[in-house]
This record gives sequence, structure tokens and C-alpha cells, in this order.
Amino acid sequence: MALGPLVGSVGIIAAVALLLSRETGYQRPERFVIVTSPGTRNVLWAPLPKFHDLTLKDRPIPDAQILIDGAASKCSGWACIETSNHGLEEPAGLALYQKAGGKAWLYVSDPKVGFLYRYEVTSTWRNTLEAGPQELVASNLKDAAYWLAVDGFGNIFYTDAEAGTVSMIKAEDVSKSVPQGRTVLSSEKMEKVAGPAGIATDSTALYWANLKGDRSTGTLVQARVEGSGNHSASILAGNQDMYQAVVKDVCLAGDNVFFTGDGQSLFAVKADGSSDVTEVAKLEQPKGCTFDQETTLFVADQGSNGIYSLPANMNQLRRASHVDKVASVRGPHQIAMFFGAGLRWIEGA
Repeated sequence: MALGPLVGSVGIIAAVALLLSRETGYQRPERFVIVTSPGTRNVLWAPLPKFHDLTLKDRPIPDAQILIDGAASKCSGWACIETSNHGLEEPAGLALYQKAGGKAWLYVSDPKVGFLYRYEVTSTWRNTLEAGPQELVASNLKDAAYWLAVDGFGNIFYTDAEAGTVSMIKAEDVSKSVPQGRTVLSSEKMEKVAGPAGIATDSTALYWANLKGDRSTGTLVQARVEGSGNHSASILAGNQDMYQAVVKDVCLAGDNVFFTGDGQSLFAVKADGSSDVTEVAKLEQPKGCTFDQETTLFVADQGSNGIYSLPANMNQLRRASHVDKVASVRGPHQIAMFFGAGLRWIEGA
């Protein structure tokens, strides 16, 4: 999801909201998760519990609702033009750029057909989410862009494991007629780019998983991308045998980097490389994860068809004591946070 300058602003807004909610009766912004489900061809959403409800065992677990129906309004043959709704064949990558007023740009990749789309998502007065028309952002991405990230300036990043590249579409180019991304990192010029997969950014550095990583390249890598092309990279994980082949999905939570692979484990490491890799939780088949900019990480668990929450603001990485299911969704893959319109006055407060 969008980070960088937005992270600070969202965090400040949330902190102010918390103070106001305690002192004046204001309510914090509603929060939602948005999830891709390649097996169902859909993108779905689910409301998140109130902050104080996260650890309540008897709260209801909502079922995710369809935000984008991949099978709906799909054009075919000569009727398909650039502005048509192409539907979704196998939505995989997901990234969200939060805007003000309960709106966001949602980016969804469909590697099966090679397209990258965006939708404007809006929260309604009923505390539901709605998606606007499909917009084609980029093409020629067949079997690529399974993972996406957006920085705080609106730049889009995507990976191509087979080609060994990390590419970027600049924010100012997104609205142009089907722009093509430019390669910012490649295996030809940097040894530590080895089958890049999951990707995240904090607007100062890129973090990515290496599907073909080993002791020399690393399986989780951080790099600062300089305009001069002099990129420096450091290995965060991959120096120990047990972590050689586990990294696929990556997300940031403050100064912690969380990642998952093909197994049951959710791992974490400090973003500055100052800690060992720590297993913080075990699920059935964890995939993507996202951070609420405060204290909580949300993880899509494909094996149990659920979204789970756990503490993310760990000064010292350790096994999470509370891992709670917060939503049910069939076949979740990638996940992003969405924030509602903001503070609202509570009647009678």
C-alpha cells in the first residue's frame, strides 16, 4: 500500500482520532481490508473490527464481500477496446494508494492476460466499499507483475521473476495512455536481484523477495534506488539455511519487515538488518500482509480462507501471543488496508 509521506499523515490522523474519540465523542475512521482472490476471479473487501474489539473472542467474523466481480461485464473479440471493462481472469497483485475523504486508487494486476488495472474505491455512508470503472494502466505484463507496491508519491512498482527485473511506472505517467514501466533494478546489473517476487516500499527504499535467492544474493533484500543508477543493496534474510527458500510475499510495518513463503510461517526482521530473522506466527498457508499504520498486521491465510491480525509494533521481534481471525474470504492472496472518510460525530456522545 502507499507509504512514505502518507504513512506519517495517516499515523498522525489516527493518533488525533484516538485522542478525540476518548475526549470528545468522535469516532476513528472505519478500516477495511481489500483482498485479491485469483481462484474466484474476484477482488473482495471486509470491514475490520474496532480497535478495542481486536482481542474479543466472541465477536462475529464477517464474510468478505465482492468489490470487483471479475466475471462481470467482460468484453470479447472486436468489442474489446482500451476503455472496455475486461473483467478479471486471475487477479493477483494488489496495491492501494490512499487519498483523502475515504477514497483510494486500487491497482490490480492480472498476469494471466498481462494487464494492470486501477479502480477508484470509495467508502459509503453505509460503511461499505464501492469500486469505480476499470481503467487500464499497463499492458504487455503477461506472466509478470504478480506482486505490486505503491509509494507515497503514487509511483507503482512491480516485479518480473522470470525476467529478473523490478520496474516502476511514475505517478505522472499513470493517467497517460497505457504507459510502460521502466526497469529500475535488474539481475543483469545487480547480483542481489534473483527472481524478484513480493515487493514493498517506504518511499526511501525497496524491499523484495528473491525466488532464486541463495547465500550470496539473499532471499529478502533492501535497496535504495538512486536517480544516478548507483543502487546499493543489503541482504536482510537468506544467510541461514532454514530461510533460503521461504520468501515470496513482503510487507512493511514501521521498522519491521514481515514475509511469508510456501510454508506455514510468518517471519519478521528489522528493516535496518539489525536483527536475526524471527518466526512470529504460524498459519496454514499465509500469503500477503498489510499494516494499519498503528499497531496491527493483517495477514491473508489462503489455507484457512481467512484474514488474521497480530501485533506488528514489536521493538524486539518475538512470537506473537495473539493471532486472531478477523474476516473470512475464499482463497485470499494479496491484501491492502483501506481507511474510511475519517472522523465522524457520534450521536448522543
